[in-house]
Amino acid sequence: MPFAPEQLWPFVADTNRLDRAVGLPPVHVTRVERQEGGEAQQGEYRVLGLPLARWTEHPFEWEWPRRFSVVREYQRGPLVRFWGGTELLPVAGGTRLRVVAHFTPRSALFDPLVRFGIAPRSVGRACRQYQAIAAFLAGQVADPFPNLARARSQADTARLDALVARLRAEGAAPEPTAQLRRLLAEAADEDVAGMRPLELAERWGTDPQRSLETFLHATVAGLLEMRWELLCPVCRGVKAAAAHLHEVPVAGRCAACNLHFTPSADEAIEARFYPAPAIRTVELGAYCVSSPAHTPHRRAQVTLPPGGTREWQLALVPGPYAIRSPQSRGLVRLRAESAGAPALLEVGVESMAMLPEQAQVAAGGLTLRLANATAHAVTVALDDARWSEAAATPGRLMVFPAFRQLFSNEALAPGIELAIGRVGLLFTDLAGSTALYERAGDARAFRLVSDHFAVLRRAIEAAGGAVVKTIGDAVMAAFPDGRAALAAALALQRDIRTLDDGGLVDPARLVKVGVHVGACFAVTLNERLDYFGTAVNLAARAQHEAQGGEIVATATAFDDAADLVAAAGLHGQPFEVQPKGLSAPVRMYRVVVREA
Repeated sequence: MPFAPEQLWPFVADTNRLDRAVGLPPVHVTRVERQEGGEAQQGEYRVLGLPLARWTEHPFEWEWPRRFSVVREYQRGPLVRFWGGTELLPVAGGTRLRVVAHFTPRSALFDPLVRFGIAPRSVGRACRQYQAIAAFLAGQVADPFPNLARARSQADTARLDALVARLRAEGAAPEPTAQLRRLLAEAADEDVAGMRPLELAERWGTDPQRSLETFLHATVAGLLEMRWELLCPVCRGVKAAAAHLHEVPVAGRCAACNLHFTPSADEAIEARFYPAPAIRTVELGAYCVSSPAHTPHRRAQVTLPPGGTREWQLALVPGPYAIRSPQSRGLVRLRAESAGAPALLEVGVESMAMLPEQAQVAAGGLTLRLANATAHAVTVALDDARWSEAAATPGRLMVFPAFRQLFSNEALAPGIELAIGRVGLLFTDLAGSTALYERAGDARAFRLVSDHFAVLRRAIEAAGGAVVKTIGDAVMAAFPDGRAALAAALALQRDIRTLDDGGLVDPARLVKVGVHVGACFAVTLNERLDYFGTAVNLAARAQHEAQGGEIVATATAFDDAADLVAAAGLHGQPFEVQPKGLSAPVRMYRVVVREA
């Protein structure tokens, strides 16, 4: 096939869709926890409620994006054992797919059935499905699994079109709306269950923010349901789901990973979207007990017998990785470096530890040797530790104006504190507000303050941020990064000059702004999503250092957007402050806008 293994892997390794596409029946899955950790999985095919075949499925083994395989040991049916998989072999101009299947009949009686029926039919159908994937990648067909699209549940197209028309009339972005309509009407059930707007925007070539906004408005309109899903931090499988954020459990357990966890990281909770039942009732089933596609961040997995060893040949991109096993309490933290790191690493797996606990390894070509020092089989996995940038997490949605407006009642359950890796924060306040109220009287001053809030909100939302709350005359806003926060600060200081102040104030000297960017926590305060932490305190301190008509930004935020300041014909004056509770001074920049 004229495509690289990396292009083919997401489709070829999706064995759940593949098995359904080639005509296999649904699997009834039973999972039993192993005493040493992890799960034993059993599958069963049934006809009219009676078992036709029953097997124990061993964990898939794979090395991304080169090969995967699985072993099934049957207790019932025409087979005793099956071992099969696919190799993706790089060749000149693309990839050669090699489909391997070993069938062991239960007796000679079943030999003709297996040899002339099950085996050639299974491999032949798989190869035809791979041809369909190649046609999809070549842009010749609209779906990589056309059989699944044809077998989809039917949508109520009349109701769908009526709601889409209303969505468009209310100003929804045309292209994401059209793509969403096509998806709900034509896509396979697997493609509309758990939709991720940012991931779809990348596939569609549409604006990510407008696409996410379309999904949020479609939820309010009744086209979609939004579910908050709690993810295991290791396998990233869904362990709980809720209609509202405050209903997400404060703790979870993943038996497959042998892990109890709390959602302490923003990435542990994600909003995903499903068709509203009135539009389309999605029918999903299990067609493969497990699949490499269930864990797309997992780069390799293998099961080692007691005392067993295995060697992986891997090509890693630079970044953080982790080696784990549900049968071990240990963890190896790896960092792949582009130059100067060792190209060989030996890892020992014990019940209470994995050694070494951390290491630097070579990106590109790496030989990883694994050894099982326990008295039982262990399944070892190598995971890319980075989370997807396409996830609609609470932290990402908190800085999104449409979410704040449409879902203002969403809040985390009491006790949950989500670590947000990086968020831009902006605080404003009025200069001389006490004197303003005394001079103008409460009614005129209140109207002026309300008008100034409207100017600030427009500038904040235009820069991609959202107002978190107002505190008296002050505003707190959040942004995806420091650059957006400083852009909003410059815009609002410019736009505030258009304020109709009635001669009460000098608008150019009215607003004080502070900006910072950093890590903080998302929590629920006063039944609303809010932030707390050192980053919040530093943003507030920066605002405290500003005078009317000024922006004070910490060096962290200023460095993200110094070019925006220069482009506005301004410059930053550096100075240092010593915030209470911090051991070292903090460098800040004062941008005087009032005289520009």
